[in-house]
Amino acid sequence: MKLGIIVPYRNREAHLKMFRESLDAALKKQEIPYELIVVEQLDDKPFNRGKLLNIGFERAKKLGCKYVAFHDVDMIPIKVDYSYSETPTHLATGFEDNPNIKRIVFDEYFGGITMFPVSTFEQINGYSNEYWGWGFEDDDLLYRCKYAGLSLDKKTIKSDDKVKGLYFNGKNSYVEIDKLHDIFDFKNSRTILAKFKSDDIICNPNKEWDDYTIFSIPGYDTNISFNSFKRYKVETWDSDDNVYSINSEIASNSYVNIVFNLDFLNGKISMYKDGEFIGETTISRTYNRDGKEVKQFCKIKDYKDEASFFLGCGDPYRNEDGNWFKGVIKEFAVYDGVLSASEIKAISENKMYPLTENFKQYKSSEKLLCYYDTSITRNRTLIDLSGNGYDAITKQTHLVEMDISDELDVYVPKRRKSLIKLLSHRENGYDGGKWKNRTTRQNQIRFFNNISRNLTNIELDGLSTCKYKLLNEATVKNYHFLSVLL
Repeated sequence: MKLGIIVPYRNREAHLKMFRESLDAALKKQEIPYELIVVEQLDDKPFNRGKLLNIGFERAKKLGCKYVAFHDVDMIPIKVDYSYSETPTHLATGFEDNPNIKRIVFDEYFGGITMFPVSTFEQINGYSNEYWGWGFEDDDLLYRCKYAGLSLDKKTIKSDDKVKGLYFNGKNSYVEIDKLHDIFDFKNSRTILAKFKSDDIICNPNKEWDDYTIFSIPGYDTNISFNSFKRYKVETWDSDDNVYSINSEIASNSYVNIVFNLDFLNGKISMYKDGEFIGETTISRTYNRDGKEVKQFCKIKDYKDEASFFLGCGDPYRNEDGNWFKGVIKEFAVYDGVLSASEIKAISENKMYPLTENFKQYKSSEKLLCYYDTSITRNRTLIDLSGNGYDAITKQTHLVEMDISDELDVYVPKRRKSLIKLLSHRENGYDGGKWKNRTTRQNQIRFFNNISRNLTNIELDGLSTCKYKLLNEATVKNYHFLSVLL
C-alpha cells in the first residue's frame, strides 16, 4: 500500500536535503512504497501550511497513494512507524533531547507528522485554507476529526467532588480586598494560592492576546492568570519596572490549584500547578564590574500607591483593559512565608479539610494572613476565614455549584511512539510570553471564537475550496517538487 509523504516548504534547503535522506532510509527499511511531494509557497504572503498540505494531498491521490503523512521538514525520523493505519494517527510524539529546542506533546497537539487514509482525509474536507502564518491549522484539523465523529482517543481528567464558589462574569465581577499593605509588606516572603476554573476561551479581537486574571495587585500587575495561549501564568515586577513571569505548558482548561511563591529572602519567584513544580526565576539584574559579571538581587515593586488587591480582574477601574476573569474562583489564600513543596502537594490532594486546619504534610495553617472559601459569604461580603478580619466586598458575583465530579473528557489523537530529531530554526510561534506574529493572533481568534463554537461550516473551507496557481513542477522518480502561488 503506497504512502504519500507531503511536506509544506519555504526556504529550508539544508533541512530538506537532510530530511530526504533520512526519510528514504526509514521507508526503505520498513519496505513501504512512497511518493514524496514537497509543496513550495513562492509568493510573499504569510506561510499557509494547511493550504499547501491540501495541494500536496490532491497530487498524492493522483499518484495512487492510499494513505498520506503530512510531515514538517524540520522533523527528522529516527524511529517512526509509517505503516498504514485505518484511523488518523499522530506520529510526532517523541523527540531527541536537545537543550536548544523544546517541543511539548500536549493533549491536543496534532501537528508535526499526522497520518490519514485518503478517504478519511476527504471525509473531513482536509485542512482549512484560512490559517495564514503560524499556528492553529492543526487545532482546526483535530476539531474536524471530532466534528466528523472519527475515531479518537479520550483522556479523562477525573475529579470526584462538587464545589460551591463565586462565579465571575468576565465583564464587571470582582472582589476587592482593601488592606493591601497589611497583607503584603513587600519585605517578607509570601505564598499565594488560588483554586479556580476558567470558562472556555473567547478572544477579544481588539487585543493582542487575552489574560484572564484571577488575582492581581494592580499597577504593574503582580498576578495569577490564565490566558489565550492556554497557559497558566504568575507574574511580578521589580522596583525598576522589569517583569518576571513563569508560564505553564499548554494545559486543558480544568479546575486547578495554582500556588505562587514570592521568596524575597532568596530573590526568587516560583509556581506550582496542582501540586507539581512548574518553574522558578530569580529577581535580579546582571551588570559588569571590573570586567566581571555581577548578579544583584532586585527589590519587588512596593506598590506604595495602591491600596487594594483584587480577585477576578487586573484592575476594575481599567474597564475593558481590566483583564476580566470569567469562571469560578473557589479558594484564595495568602501565607506569611513560603510553603514547602510537600505542603503544596498536600494542599493539592486535599479534599476534606479547610486550610485553617493542619493535615498530613501541611503545617502552615497558623501562617494564613487571609483565606477565603468563596462559598462562605454574608450579605455580599466574603468572609476571611483566617480570623484576621480581612473581609471583602464582592461586586456582581453570584454563588454557583460546580459539579467537577463530571469527568472532563479531552479528545486526543491516536498516537504511535516515535523518536524524532528536531532541526533548529527561527521561532515562529509563542516566544517571550507573546505571539511572534499578528497572523497567529488572527488564527487564534478564528479558532476559539468561530471554529470551536461551531459557528463555521467546514464543508465550505478545505479541499473543496482550495485554489492556487501551479508555477513549476519537477519530478525525479518518486520525488515531486511543486512551486505554487496561493
